[in-house]
Parts: sequence; structure tokens; C-alpha cells
Amino acid sequence: MVQHKKLITSALALVAVSIAGSALAHTTVVRKNTPNDWQVRHEIEGTGSSVSNISISHGCSSPGGSEARAVKAMAVVWPNGHDAVATRSDTGDSIDLADYIVGNPVMGAKSAQDKDIFKKIVQAVGPTPPFNSHGLRTEDIRAFHYRNGRLQSNLFGLIPYRASYPSFHADSCATKLTVKFGIANYCRHTLNTNKDDRADIWFGRLTAKFDDPDVVSVGFWPQVDVVRDLENNPLGESCGDGYAIEVTPSDESLDTYGPIKGFWPHDSAAK
Repeated sequence: MVQHKKLITSALALVAVSIAGSALAHTTVVRKNTPNDWQVRHEIEGTGSSVSNISISHGCSSPGGSEARAVKAMAVVWPNGHDAVATRSDTGDSIDLADYIVGNPVMGAKSAQDKDIFKKIVQAVGPTPPFNSHGLRTEDIRAFHYRNGRLQSNLFGLIPYRASYPSFHADSCATKLTVKFGIANYCRHTLNTNKDDRADIWFGRLTAKFDDPDVVSVGFWPQVDVVRDLENNPLGESCGDGYAIEVTPSDESLDTYGPIKGFWPHDSAAK
């Protein structure tokens, strides 16, 4: 019986390792290593200048292909435009984020000057809903564009950045805001190729430009959870247990800020 229990425990451990490995295999933000919730990146509401890393776990590959191709460029698209898509997580109903949060889902995002993987870093600026950061602002960093890179296929890369996150309105019933953003890894310097190892697009859904399900990770988004400080900003009695909300970039934002010149799906607007 003891041996049987050991076999079951070992099998469960292998399953857990397999699940963890699968969850960490995508390009996404580095999780916080907390004892009871290690797989999620949590930021407390109102967090200012939080520093994290984007983890590139592997290069681009195709079914039956040989070694994965090195990542040469990367775009990171934040959901902080006027047209960001916000919903209640429990019902899927569309919401106006201004009714729930103070500020924007991500504010003042700034990439670190680190050229270990990418030699060129461009921060794309664009319009956003108004927010306060040393005065009222109506523009912010909408995307990071990294170029001239080479990540060895047998290694993983860390891309440091910092950002600030919103707080919740006291009269709202939201307990968590899941900030889903887009990451595109580019591995082939070609415009008109249909090879599956040309890119890994971690957008969660297809768009007009990013329309190939063989390279777009339909259903998966890199994400950060902004959680309510229930001790200092408790829910009202009418809220019960409250509910979570989430936000993603719009298709237009992904198609505007996701492409990088010289890679699929390049167009004249790509940087």
C-alpha cells in the first residue's frame, strides 16, 4: 500500500510539473514566486513603478521542424487605448473601465535599457484616456518594439520593464482587474512566407492582420492581475463577494502596434 501511494504521489508530481512547464512555456510576464500562488503575477491596486520581466521561454518552431529559430524582434502591446476591450469576467458583459478604476490599466510603461538580447528599443507613444502622472496626461507608451536581436534557441531571455497600475473606485464591486496584453515574437526576416516558424504571436485571438491560427495563440494572453486592497478599500455590503473584470487591447491596437517592419505581417505603419 505504501509503495502504491508513492507511485500515485510521483504521478501527480509529474502531472504538476508538466502543467507548470506548459504554463511557463509561452512568452509572458514573469510570475511572482509566492508560496500559495506562484503561477500568477499579482500587483496590488495603485502600484507605482512596479518592476518585472517578460520571459521569452523559447524561439519559433514548426511541426516536424528542427531546432527552434532565434527570436530577432519582439512587440509588446498594452491595453491602454481608448478602444481597449473591457468585460466582466463572470458574465462577459462589456463595461466602461472608467466606472471601475482610477487611471488606465497600465500607465507609464517603460522598458529598461538592456541590450543583452535586443540592440534597438523603441517605445511607441499614442493617445490614451486621461490619467494623472505629474500632471494630466492624454498620451502614454502604447507598445515596446525590440529589434536587432538574437536569442539562442537553447536559452531563455528576460526583458526588464516597469509600469504603474490603477486603483479601484471605492463604490465599485470589482475585486480584480486582469490586464491582458499582446506579445509578438518574430524569428524570420521575411514578408511573404507561410512558414510556421516565422513568428510566435501571443495575442489570444485572430485579427485582420494577424490571421494565421498556426502562429497566433488563440485563447492565451500574457497577463498581470491587479488585485483590490480589501483591507484599505473594502467592498460595499451590496457587492457580496464582488467579481473580476478584464481588459485586452482592441484588434485595431494589435494591428497598429503589433507589426514590426521586415517581419510578417509588415505594412507601411510598422516600425
